[in-house]
Amino acid sequence: MSLITKEQFLELAEPATQVVPIEGVGDVRIKVMDGFARDALQKALQDLGTSDSVYFSAVVIATVVDEQGEPLFTAEELSVLRAKNAAFIRKVGLVCVRVNALGDAQTKEAEKNSEAIQSDSSGTA
Repeated sequence: MSLITKEQFLELAEPATQVVPIEGVGDVRIKVMDGFARDALQKALQDLGTSDSVYFSAVVIATVVDEQGEPLFTAEELSVLRAKNAAFIRKVGLVCVRVNALGDAQTKEAEKNSEAIQSDSSGTA
C-alpha cells in the first residue's frame, strides 16, 4: 500500500459543490465550506449571536454559490438576508446545514427555535 501524495490529499480536500433542488425555491448551488468560510460563519455568530436570522443568513452567505463557485452573497449582505422572508432563508439555510454536516446539536437547536417562532406566529402581517 502506498501513501497518499500531497497532490492527492489536496485534491481530495477540495470543497465539493452540489446543486440541490429545494421545494418552492428552485435549484440552489451549495458549496461545502472551506476553512475561510467556516471562520467567517463562526465570526458572524460570535459577533451577532445565534438567533435564527443571524444563523441561517450567515450559513447561506457561507455556502450558496453561483455557477462559477463564487459566493452569491458577501458578509456585508447579512442584514439584507436578515430583512427577507425568515421562513425562506431558514428553508435554504437548513439545506445548507445538511450539505455541510454542521453540528447536529446546533442544527437541532436552530430548528427547535424556528419551530417555536413559527408556532407562536399568526402568519399574517
